[in-house]
Amino acid sequence: MHILILGAGRMAYGLVHDFLNQPELKTLHLVDQSPEAPQAIQTHFNDPRLQITRCMADDLVTLKPFFQKADGAISAVPYDYNVALTKLAIETHTHFVDLGGNNTVVEQQFNLSGQARDQNIGVIPDCGLAPGMASVVASRAVGELEKVERLKIRVGGLPVHPQGPLKYMLLFSPHGLINEYIEAAVILKDGKITTVPSMTEVETLEFPAPFGTLEAFYTSGGTSTLPQTYAGTINTLNYKTIRYPGHCHIFKAMLDLGFASDESIRCNGGKRTYRDVFEEMLIKPLTYEDDDVTLVRVTAEGHRNGRRETIQYQCIDYFDHDSGLTAMMRTTAFPATILLQMLIRGQIKDRGVLRQEVSVPGALFMDELTKRRIIFERNQ
Repeated sequence: MHILILGAGRMAYGLVHDFLNQPELKTLHLVDQSPEAPQAIQTHFNDPRLQITRCMADDLVTLKPFFQKADGAISAVPYDYNVALTKLAIETHTHFVDLGGNNTVVEQQFNLSGQARDQNIGVIPDCGLAPGMASVVASRAVGELEKVERLKIRVGGLPVHPQGPLKYMLLFSPHGLINEYIEAAVILKDGKITTVPSMTEVETLEFPAPFGTLEAFYTSGGTSTLPQTYAGTINTLNYKTIRYPGHCHIFKAMLDLGFASDESIRCNGGKRTYRDVFEEMLIKPLTYEDDDVTLVRVTAEGHRNGRRETIQYQCIDYFDHDSGLTAMMRTTAFPATILLQMLIRGQIKDRGVLRQEVSVPGALFMDELTKRRIIFERNQ
């Protein structure tokens, strides 16, 4: 198995770790624009199967031979590049998955589905935590009921010992965090696709100690293609992000004040946007040493055998001290590596640009998660 990874950021550590643990791996090629980031990963893992190359994600001419040599490729670069990379994967007959996170980009990728199918490859966008793993788990819960009326997905990556007024630490880029908070969330209401503002409709929920009472609110991107798949069959479907109480109120106030505006301001003799400055300002106070945890709760409410039933899957995944991988790395990277391997092995049989909730065998996917000690408990 020959694998190409694009991007040497935080999630790449999880991607590299999982592939290097696959006995059938022959080569793992890591590409990034920076000379330092991939070199740090190569030094960390010290495995002869891992090769690195410096290259921009939009340098498709340079990337093309790497795609041609690979059985599959994963994009862990910003979602802005994913449409062009999808086209390159189709051209080179290479299975392709990405960590996604933007609804408009995903729509553009699905416009290429026929071309991917003609080339007999699978392309799966949005393969991280949520969207990603949560979508497959949700489809598994839905499949256990005859009729589903309500599907709720609640996901959060948090510090175990929160600090500061936001009670949060950066587990991925501030750019991605703000994007989730400012773009509209896509949901199903009365069986129809609609949008609602992010950072609204705050609710409380309870998790086992030490977490206790937490809050959850609408954010964008988490539902991915679920609303399109279940429109007209599920009455209510929504996704909310979990945080410690008070986070939403403080962060939304800063957004309402224009801190994430694209309006330009003068800064150090040049021009930058308010959002650029805000993203830089978030890094220092939200970067500190602590174990992290990923919380996932998927709840399907409906009927089976003439009785009302609720199916709930819940996962609490912690920083792994043995591997040095954060919970966010594990629960974001491992779903993507599993899905790419399932495409390469023919365990996902559909071809084209695929919806995870339709094309991914849920039981097999969750078995692979269990092998990696990402455990979902089922409560009914």
